[in-house]
Amino acid sequence: MKHLLSNLFFGCILFMSHLSQAQTLNNFSLKDIGQSVLMVTDGNGKMVNMGVDMENYGSPFFDTEFLPANIVLATGQRYENVLVKINLLSNEVIYKTAEGKELAVLPAIKQVELNQNGKLLFFEYGFPVFEKQNQKTIYQVLAKGKVSLIKYFYVQVTEAKPYSSATMLRTIEQFPKLFLYDKSMLLKKAPKSNEDLLSLYKDDATKIQSILQKNNLKIKKEEDFIKCISILNEN
Repeated sequence: MKHLLSNLFFGCILFMSHLSQAQTLNNFSLKDIGQSVLMVTDGNGKMVNMGVDMENYGSPFFDTEFLPANIVLATGQRYENVLVKINLLSNEVIYKTAEGKELAVLPAIKQVELNQNGKLLFFEYGFPVFEKQNQKTIYQVLAKGKVSLIKYFYVQVTEAKPYSSATMLRTIEQFPKLFLYDKSMLLKKAPKSNEDLLSLYKDDATKIQSILQKNNLKIKKEEDFIKCISILNEN
């Protein structure tokens, strides 16, 4: 009986230790963004020094608030219920410690499961190269399966000094772009009409046409596009 209780106690300790590890990122390399000068390239390929003191309009973050998230590293290690912000300009995941310190996660990340007001949103790295986008570019995954519908946020930074003003102004704008990904055709810009989608997937055109007609979908609407790809992946 004592041996059984001892094993149960030891098992509980291991479980609590694992749970504690799953809820913190402190046990691997992080970058203190408060002590670093952030040099990044915007969507036009222009180098931007985000450390320069300017008056900013707009934000490079997907959401300006820290939100609870689960992070899955490229190694498969999973960390749960951590507060993060996603910087779409630098493609970094920013982690907030219990002490309020903001740190960038350095190890390669595979997926971020972001909880935005009860809605679970998925972000992933590792997609093929496309123009200035590469495997370190983060995408929002809208539908995943045989065919994945993903969203890339093109971030444009404009800096200007208004006439008679002593302050430089920086405007940060986000332009979402949809892509389709599958292993056979790699990464492609998403079509903007039902006809173009049918032309792109000729082998599945009959099936896709049926999905579009049965559900009265127009893929120029993002929610309709998501539904179409989700149903296609279920079949």
